Amino acid sequence: MKIRLELEGKNAGSINYKGPDSAELAVTYLNSIEADEVEIHIAKDDGTKAFAEFSGEFWNMSATKFILSAAKNKPSIPEPAAVESEEFNGNSESLTLKERLEMFLRFEYPRVWFTSLDVKRHYESVYGKINLSTVSTYLARMYRDNILERKGNHNQREYRLRDENNPLVSLEYAKVK
Repeated sequence: MKIRLELEGKNAGSINYKGPDSAELAVTYLNSIEADEVEIHIAKDDGTKAFAEFSGEFWNMSATKFILSAAKNKPSIPEPAAVESEEFNGNSESLTLKERLEMFLRFEYPRVWFTSLDVKRHYESVYGKINLSTVSTYLARMYRDNILERKGNHNQREYRLRDENNPLVSLEYAKVK
């Protein structure tokens, strides 16, 4: 596996890792530095490629999960239960389907409205088969957990990620008499 990290900010530059320990080395490095933004390019030995950009307050946690999930040997995702934990160079890290779906939404649908069917089709083109009922269930749970906002009736329901950077989202309004 090959991993290339491109960093902006305090530790700006590019660093490459190659071989079976590349994921562990990249994660260790990312968790030891400060940066404003990081781009991660992964090329697996079977020819599969993955790319992601991370920025914000907790970019290193998301980047770590991205690298470790891409480094796993199984390309398919079990559903709807949690992804089984696999050992990776002594580092045990697992993502539930909900966590993986949430990361997928954050990268693919950052500021747009989408339907369950949109997510199902796009998710399947990247990761493989997933049931529409599974997608709908997890989107409803993410709405319940205040990760998503939604509009429309049951047949025309649309979701969007909540704008976490907007301070007005977290304010509660009261009627003043």
